[in-house]
Formats: sequence, C-alpha cells, structure tokens
Amino acid sequence: MIQKTSLEAYQVLIPDLGNQQETVYNTITEHPDSCNHELAKLLGWEINRVTPRVKELRDKGLVVCTHTKIDNSTNRSVMCWKTV
Repeated sequence: MIQKTSLEAYQVLIPDLGNQQETVYNTITEHPDSCNHELAKLLGWEINRVTPRVKELRDKGLVVCTHTKIDNSTNRSVMCWKTV
C-alpha cells in the first residue's frame, strides 16, 4: 500500500514525467528491487529503451539503487531499483 505522503509527492511530480518515464516509474514502484533487464521483460521493451528512462529518473532523484546482484540471464552484476 502506498503512503498518503508518497502519493501526494508522486502526483506533484507526474506532470514533469514523460509517458515512458512514468511507465518505468510505475513499474519500479510495483516491482521494487528489479534490475533494468527485469524491467524490460515486465514491460515487453528492449533494454535500450528502459536504461535511459531509469537514468532520467535517477537524475530527477526519483529512483535509487537498492543493491546489486548477479543477473542470471547475463551472469553480470546489475543494479536493482526502487522509487523514492
């Protein structure tokens, strides 16, 4: 469940987000601790469409890294995200 204060903050920020940014933001909110590859699968998007949106959300201070893990599909260390 989303806290009332989080919802209010989100509603203030939404006008500043593009459609793809908002979609990625909502997906991260619904699936915290997902890496970019997992987000791409959830959205049915190519990874090169997700990664720039996550960076934009990071630059806006809306998304932070929670931890790193080894992605089973690439066998590489990846960052996992959550919304602030």
